[in-house]
Amino acid sequence: MRGFARREFVFMLLRRMDDYQPELVEVAYTGLGAARADYLAAHHRWQQLLRSRRSPRGLDLYQAVIGPPDAERPVPFGDLTLTAYTWRLPGPWPDLRWEATTGTDGVVLHAWLVRAEPSSAPPPRAPDQVAPWSAVVDDVLGAYPGARQLDPEVASRWVVRTGSGAGAYDLVFVHGLYQVGHPAGASTPPRRTTA
Repeated sequence: MRGFARREFVFMLLRRMDDYQPELVEVAYTGLGAARADYLAAHHRWQQLLRSRRSPRGLDLYQAVIGPPDAERPVPFGDLTLTAYTWRLPGPWPDLRWEATTGTDGVVLHAWLVRAEPSSAPPPRAPDQVAPWSAVVDDVLGAYPGARQLDPEVASRWVVRTGSGAGAYDLVFVHGLYQVGHPAGASTPPRRTTA
């Protein structure tokens, strides 16, 4: 897509992370040689692409925007075999990849940031000591037996609850990357409302 590539795709991902980690987001976009206006413009452009009737859909949209995937692998799912496609992204997460899992006809069922090499996941820490941007969802599910995903009913966001009872802790992820945590049942820190 004209005016959109992997760098701009990273800016789009950063927009929702700014709700929780504005300082890290600023370091990320300035590290890519951009100003705040540049990264907000990329988010706006992505939203336009999603709404446009002329834009491709599903996997075709990702390939039009960020190019052919760098890798693909089959993903067994019950009686079906899905396909996971991954892309390297410039900037703040060199050890992560954008992954889109598709079913038939290139329909994207799920997309988020994943670790390039699962074996490189950081060692487990207490849930309240996980640093922002240091873990993806699979890292946490693997580190804490019994951890489970909750549906926050917000696009691009995931919550993983570790433990149960008084010791339960909720970890909040945006596009699959850890942002903030809090004791289970407590409200998530208020989101910023900037455009």
